[in-house]
Amino acid sequence: MNNAAVEPANRLIQITDPHVGGRPDYQLLGLDTGRTLDEVLTAVAGSADAPELMIVTGDVSANGSEAAYRRFLHKMQPVTTPWFWLPGNHDNPQRMDEIAPRRRPEVVALGNWRLLLLDTSVPGQICGGFSAAELARIEQLIASHSEHPLLLMMHHQPVPVGSHWIDGHMLREGREAFIELVRGADNVRAIAWGHVHQQYDSQLDHIGLHATPSTSVQFTPGSGPFAVDSEMPGYRWFELNDDGSYSTGVERVAIAEYSVDLASSGY
Repeated sequence: MNNAAVEPANRLIQITDPHVGGRPDYQLLGLDTGRTLDEVLTAVAGSADAPELMIVTGDVSANGSEAAYRRFLHKMQPVTTPWFWLPGNHDNPQRMDEIAPRRRPEVVALGNWRLLLLDTSVPGQICGGFSAAELARIEQLIASHSEHPLLLMMHHQPVPVGSHWIDGHMLREGREAFIELVRGADNVRAIAWGHVHQQYDSQLDHIGLHATPSTSVQFTPGSGPFAVDSEMPGYRWFELNDDGSYSTGVERVAIAEYSVDLASSGY
């Protein structure tokens, strides 16, 4: 019997949409988003499998303020895992770069994989988009890493997730061109995003599609109008194998005092 050595998978954690406010008493729909972020980070730190990397996929802040980013960075101080972030529609990318200039690279290596951190934010808009110039840059990045499996990470959903109201705020400008681009790239193995505050897993040809629950408020899957869900906050893990295969799943935290306004009609 051959006992071939099995290469350990590269573990990645994705957290998203913390919506941290600049004040300790900030709440989103009645929820203390700073506290729930702490709970999720504690759960990640207590996991039996230590991650090699963590990515925060946007809406780090509630309003793009410097105070919110400072507060988020303070909460991340105990995190020993290397981590990076990218902006969402509630963020200010320029302010993020000024406060933490080395936290937003274009490409991150994890084993044989390469993670492309894409900025879908559009100033002054809730929906996302890619300009023609940005699409050309993404195409060049994909081509320049043709020997590596790629995981594309972004904030806005590139495909509908089945919740009518949030799908109205998905990737808009350049979406069809982006889909055509990634479908034609054999090395793009998966796309992961935030924004929708819910779990979603699907497939587009050879590409896995994954949305991740927020560390704060959850939105109801399959809803027509805006609806808040009773599910707990969570995070997503990836096990990235050097041969280009991967597995992924979602873990949620158990919060004893979880107060959110389920009757809210928006935020």
